[in-house]
Amino acid sequence: MNRARAAVATALAAALAGAVAVSVADDAGVDGGGPAARTPLELAVAAGQTWRLETANGPVYVWAPAGYHADGAATVIYAHGYYTDVDKAWVNHRLAQQFALSGINALFIAPEVPSGSRQRVHWPSLADLLIEVQRATGVARPMGATVAIGHSGAYRVMLAWMDYPALDIIVAMDAMYGEVETWSDWLAGSPARRLINIGDDTVRWTEELARELAGEVVTLDRFPDDGVVPAAVRTARVLYVRSQFGHMPMVTEGIALPFVLRLLPAEILPDAPWREPLGLPPTLDAGPPDTVSQP
Repeated sequence: MNRARAAVATALAAALAGAVAVSVADDAGVDGGGPAARTPLELAVAAGQTWRLETANGPVYVWAPAGYHADGAATVIYAHGYYTDVDKAWVNHRLAQQFALSGINALFIAPEVPSGSRQRVHWPSLADLLIEVQRATGVARPMGATVAIGHSGAYRVMLAWMDYPALDIIVAMDAMYGEVETWSDWLAGSPARRLINIGDDTVRWTEELARELAGEVVTLDRFPDDGVVPAAVRTARVLYVRSQFGHMPMVTEGIALPFVLRLLPAEILPDAPWREPLGLPPTLDAGPPDTVSQP
């Protein structure tokens, strides 16, 4: 009997030892070389700070990179397009990763905006949005440029925010659906204002504005493959990019959006992944893709 018990105990100990070995091997990876190293982009996203604010006007995401400091920092407000909401856009479009890839010293804000033409503009006052973010996060308010970036159906939000006197730069990511004169009038309202206009589906209107502002526009016929641009592009009061990327890829693939962010007048943070090539790696973690349709 004692011998039988001893044999069982020995077998159990061996089984437990095997289980522990398998567990350690699993943690170490198939080749036993340790867990896969995190990429510079993953490290940058994790090192930053993320807030998801519940507000009366819907969720608002805020992301600040590691090393953020208010002196000279930009305020970047990103408005998603139709047929998605901010929760889906934050995950599916990997916005924190794209913001991190830019490498710039900025406070990034992504509010809820209309997901369809019949929805109201959640934040008609850009000032109210910025006050809410300041109140809820306590982050020191950036002292640099205020930048609004809108994709597709977010043109309605951009038109509403044009009333904010401190709005310095608008980036229209395939978001100019008519009302060309309104965009032109906003730009003419102050010599300090800048417009970056990306055209793909909206080429009819982006080309119209380019012709109207011919003396001021610097044009790129495509996003450069290496991300390098002449100094004139960085300082252009009006920059027009004829995109080689489709309507959705320009805000999901991590090339066009970080490229534009790198053009903004903001410091590049030394520990940010600004040396990384543009473009996001493939992922299986994102949710179902957003429906692609026009406003």
